[in-house]
Amino acid sequence: MAKVSSKIFGLIFLLAASCAWAQSAKPAAAEFEIIEGIFHDGLGTFAELKLANKLIELGGLKQPSFNLETCEAKMRAAISRLPADHPGRKQFEAESSNIAAATERGATELLKRFSKASLTRVQHTAKDFANAKAADLVLELSNGERVSLSVKTEKSNKIAVAEGQTPDLQAKWAERYFRVSPTEFGSMMNELGFASMAELKANYLNVSELIAQILIRKLGLKDCQPDDFSRARVTDLEAAKFLFRQLLRFKHGNDDSKVIIFDRENGSVNWESRLEAIDVEQLTADRISFRPSRPRTNRIASEFGIKIDGQAVVTFQIKHKRGKARGSNRQFEFSDITTRLII
Repeated sequence: MAKVSSKIFGLIFLLAASCAWAQSAKPAAAEFEIIEGIFHDGLGTFAELKLANKLIELGGLKQPSFNLETCEAKMRAAISRLPADHPGRKQFEAESSNIAAATERGATELLKRFSKASLTRVQHTAKDFANAKAADLVLELSNGERVSLSVKTEKSNKIAVAEGQTPDLQAKWAERYFRVSPTEFGSMMNELGFASMAELKANYLNVSELIAQILIRKLGLKDCQPDDFSRARVTDLEAAKFLFRQLLRFKHGNDDSKVIIFDRENGSVNWESRLEAIDVEQLTADRISFRPSRPRTNRIASEFGIKIDGQAVVTFQIKHKRGKARGSNRQFEFSDITTRLII
């Protein structure tokens, strides 16, 4: 009997060990987010340099090509951290192939746009970001013109504006898009019961409450509650127009960059967002509406959107900490607010 029990115990032990190994072989959600972030960081640089090199090739320039080794190594390193059968491997490999193909199409389209002057030099300027500059590349033309170019990779038909992902709620979001002064921002925060920025940011849904109030007050929304924008009506049309002008301005950045958009999922090339198809100056309040109507699970939504003629043109997403913070007591702290235009 003792021998049987020993065998059963051994079998149970092996099964438990196999399950533990299988679970450890698959990265946890927090770890995958980190790996995905590393890969997409490399992919973004890859898109910039791959486009630059194709422009150099098609333009017949004598300048040397840019070295892709570092960004390609970063992408390979991210992929290698995933188990051999993890679906993320195929996803990342497909995305890199799609971006490579898109840069070739993008380079051809760009040179057609500058057909009146030839390309003489390509600069990589992505490390020069400051003061909401957007340029990843600067193209020098034979007529003396310098063209700033923002290279974006995207999925889900959304692109972030310049400095669009920021923890700076007041200066880089509330003031920039809704003309909320530091004093007004502090007053609104205190009215909601938060004595300090640290207290506000302790939970990302606190920030959502503030964002809802800014939308309601600064756009003069009527028939609206913080947790129900389904019937919201804009009464301050000039404030809405200011917001849309600012969004278009910061899509291109303070350096007035042209924007080229590569889709990671299908390799398509785009140039404009839905908002650019709208004549902001002719806009009327009745054409503007909001989403979501109501929060799905929490006390308040963590993403707000504005629609024109029934189609979303911009979203503001309030994010909590991810990656290594997932599962910790800091998981629900505010991370950043991301402003994206819809393509």
